[in-house]
Amino acid sequence: MREFAKYGFAGARVERIVSRADVSPRSLYYHYGSKRGLYDAVRQRLSAQHFEDFVRGVTDEPLIDRLLANLDVAMTPRWQAWARLLMWEALDGGAGSAPYPDGTVPGDLLAIRAAQERGELDPGLDPHVLTLAFIAITFWPTMFPQSTKRLTRGMPRDELLAARKDLVRALVLGLSKG
Repeated sequence: MREFAKYGFAGARVERIVSRADVSPRSLYYHYGSKRGLYDAVRQRLSAQHFEDFVRGVTDEPLIDRLLANLDVAMTPRWQAWARLLMWEALDGGAGSAPYPDGTVPGDLLAIRAAQERGELDPGLDPHVLTLAFIAITFWPTMFPQSTKRLTRGMPRDELLAARKDLVRALVLGLSKG
């Protein structure tokens, strides 16, 4: 996964993959058929691991708790590598670059709709756009680390996480109906 997350499919090199995995190229090609076969197997495994996180629709918890937990999860190395892999897919024009299968609804969208129904958020706001905004706050630093560093003047990671959490709290409170 690291090779594909770091370089994308086109930039990933079988030589680096087999060296890191300490296997022979012959073994890789025997089990996966090609670099594409390996990539598809890696993506399928990662997609299954992350699917539950994306679609978990806990709608009875306060929205703020869910969004703050998302920020913590997004800081883990596994999630950062997954986000980079998805970004490479999108840049390469991959059809499967959505982090959840067609026909499913992201859990954050369900949680935002439920928060609107409970009166935590103004029901007049588009829940799809709100979902997009909160996903951007969550993943921008992972997907664009250089830009984040420049925009925040090199703010340390823990300080940036705290600032993003403060922003999410302020936005949810500011977007409430009352």
